[in-house]
Amino acid sequence: MDLNLRGKTALVTGSSRGIGKAIASSLLEEGSNVVLNGLHEKTLKATSKSVGHNCRYFVGDVTKTADCKKMIEYTIKQFKTIDILVCNVGDGRSPSNGKETVSDWIKMLNVNLLGSVNVIKASESYLAMSKGSIVCISSIAGLASIGAPIAYAASKSALNSFVRNSAGPLAKKNIRINAVAPGNIMFKGSVWERKLKENPHKVRKMLKENVALGKFGTPTDVSNVVKFLLSWQASFITGSIFVVDGGQIGRAHV
Repeated sequence: MDLNLRGKTALVTGSSRGIGKAIASSLLEEGSNVVLNGLHEKTLKATSKSVGHNCRYFVGDVTKTADCKKMIEYTIKQFKTIDILVCNVGDGRSPSNGKETVSDWIKMLNVNLLGSVNVIKASESYLAMSKGSIVCISSIAGLASIGAPIAYAASKSALNSFVRNSAGPLAKKNIRINAVAPGNIMFKGSVWERKLKENPHKVRKMLKENVALGKFGTPTDVSNVVKFLLSWQASFITGSIFVVDGGQIGRAHV
């Protein structure tokens, strides 16, 4: 399938590993120019070298508006334009339900909602010029009750609402915006890798009972959907949330 992404410039936040790295790699394979983002230069530098040519990186915190502005300026300086924005920064490390403090709530909203809003606002004028496309990485925790920490689930629900409600105003600027909501994704260094090592029986039982396909997803499963949504093949799609969860939400509603 021709996605017509060759020569496009993409900024992928939270892309030093896992889903973000897979998305960046996938776009590079399509011939796009890619700017990686994360908090640690050593990791970003290693990732940049491993994923291929036409790749740069910017160390910055997307919860800080000043960092977002500098990151967009860096992208424009490197590649003259920005056509694609993937907001992948997220954090599910919230206290167990009922034990959240106000600080925990602020942290979840800052990372999982404003971490996308900040960079979108910083890049909006450039995306308007290129008639660009945005994809935010959300979670099925923002769509259904699956036992996730409340503050995390609420922040992802807020992100989904932002995507849906921003579609109209952004469309007037020739920008599309969608979100992908993954379920349980396994990759090196993930929470699921740790849980599988600690209690493999419990994890396999969870997959069998809760996920229709009975297995973990991979970062590539997510990046394939993201890549499609960013392409001309999805030119009539905006304001939508796409679930990649192996059938977990469907079972939650049975």
